[in-house]
Amino acid sequence: MSSPSAEDVRKASMVTVASVHTVYIEAVRKISGEKGLRAVGEANRLHGLELGKAGVASGGLKKGDLKSIYEFFQGAHPYFGFEIELLKATSRELEMKVTYCPWIETFKSEGAGTDICNWVCKMDEGIGQAVDSKLAMTIPKCMMRGDAYCIYRYQK
Repeated sequence: MSSPSAEDVRKASMVTVASVHTVYIEAVRKISGEKGLRAVGEANRLHGLELGKAGVASGGLKKGDLKSIYEFFQGAHPYFGFEIELLKATSRELEMKVTYCPWIETFKSEGAGTDICNWVCKMDEGIGQAVDSKLAMTIPKCMMRGDAYCIYRYQK
């Protein structure tokens, strides 16, 4: 039997990550409802903030440069597989279009709620807040809600 390719390993890892996200989000939803989901979202945001601070320290993210958030996510493509396009980058707003998410099919097959990305993607908001603490991220379009792609919108 041959060894798996790096792409095979990445795909298997992303299925596992998506499955773990589904398990903890749906367990919290069942046990604690909306209050629990908000708490998990905040924990994810704070984790993202730490990841973002590490990104600033390593030079992968640049304080005050919203476009560097896009570049940071693009640099992670080989590890995660998200396909992202830059739609808008100004000093006050960043908008990205996610055309491929390696987690969506697993989320759906494991029965995740259509709002799972609201809680999981708080990590991405935290990453952005390491660049500018005044940023908030919304997801006006989301594949889990039936859209053909996701929009990540960071705004001050």
